[in-house]
Amino acid sequence: MMTKAPSYLRPTARWALTTLMLISMTACGQSNANKAAPYAKQSGWSSVCLGTALVDLPEKIEVADSGMEHNSGYGFDHKFLGAASARPWVANLQIQETAPATFKNLQSIKGIANFRNIIEPTLNLSPEERERYKQYAREVIVGETNAYAFRTYGSYDIGYLDLKDQRIRLFDGGMRMNDWGLGFAGKPKEDYTDADLQAFYKHLRTNLYRARAPEELPTEPGVCTPFGLFRQQAGEPMPRFDVEVPLRSLKYPSLVFFVRVKTPDDNAPKDIKDLPDPNHVSMDDIKSLKGMEGILLLANLMGIKQTVGPEPVAIAGQPGRLLAREYHHDGGLDPNGGGPGAAYEMQADVLGVQGRPDMPAMTIRMAAMLPDKEPYPKPTRQWNPSKQRFEMVPFKPARPGIRGIQPPPFDQGLAYFRLVLSSLRPADAVAASVAGVPAPSTAAKP
Repeated sequence: MMTKAPSYLRPTARWALTTLMLISMTACGQSNANKAAPYAKQSGWSSVCLGTALVDLPEKIEVADSGMEHNSGYGFDHKFLGAASARPWVANLQIQETAPATFKNLQSIKGIANFRNIIEPTLNLSPEERERYKQYAREVIVGETNAYAFRTYGSYDIGYLDLKDQRIRLFDGGMRMNDWGLGFAGKPKEDYTDADLQAFYKHLRTNLYRARAPEELPTEPGVCTPFGLFRQQAGEPMPRFDVEVPLRSLKYPSLVFFVRVKTPDDNAPKDIKDLPDPNHVSMDDIKSLKGMEGILLLANLMGIKQTVGPEPVAIAGQPGRLLAREYHHDGGLDPNGGGPGAAYEMQADVLGVQGRPDMPAMTIRMAAMLPDKEPYPKPTRQWNPSKQRFEMVPFKPARPGIRGIQPPPFDQGLAYFRLVLSSLRPADAVAASVAGVPAPSTAAKP
């Protein structure tokens, strides 16, 4: 269904995207009801593995990675400021895979980890408390010059430079580790030793996780992070996971996808129709949002040029839904009313099925990003307090990666979005393991 909104109204703030999508981003559990049509890969397209699913885009594909600091989300560096997502997690592990790095970058991250995990927590402690804390906070030697590990009273922090692709991998989690086949289950966090963390590090490197390129499709069951694979352990169920990452095809550089694949939530709706419809928000919905949130949501709704859906679709053998909205002028993703926005946005959701890693919950969103307005503003004269003088500061564009590139028209974007949705399917190794086919060995591979 397609509806029209008044042409003279437009949104004014970044809250537009955030507020609307929060209403519909819940990905949850459901039984298998629909069957997607058999998929035939488009000529000139490549597959990317995320979570337990595959998605195709036209070659060449650019997948976001993280920065060189702890807790960095996955983004396109300075090509798209703000186009980022959170770090993936698998079981009790937060995972981070950086852009290509050097040993010097690792040393810098290690220094920050040392301060954050060992020094910073003691700054407000008494001398006696500081001594007690030191019993549980230290660096643990793992026997590799390109790696480090720190443990504290309740958590651990691991980092290493992977020579396979020169990316730094960072892992952190609570000392109440899952068993992982190492006899850790049920062990109080205060009873963990340096040897336990050393054993976990070795198991992580040899059995749990390995580096892989996004387009390298796994031949063993597991959870794909953007640049790695978290292997399913023999005799164990697939761990819970949540993987989200921006990606795009350089054939359509302004159409940025945000793909989220995750284990269904335990308290999720049971039917796709139970998800709120962000294209038809009632006044009660608006009133439930306090203060400016309701005003900004209303402004965004009035700035919509046309909407599509919610439309039922079959995605990866599951019943799903598709929604789309086209904006007047520079609508969604507008930081403060003056920056680049999005010509239109589209989203599809499936709820997933509990206990079926071949049927994860998924949210796939595509934003048709608008470039910075040209010509760029001239440098401005600004005061530098550290140098106590005025300096000429050049304009920093928000989206230099798509300078001068306008997204395709709404109808063409919608056709492209549907093609990408039709490519979603479970990874072959995951589908085989669910079907009862003997899974390949999860032992370490060279």
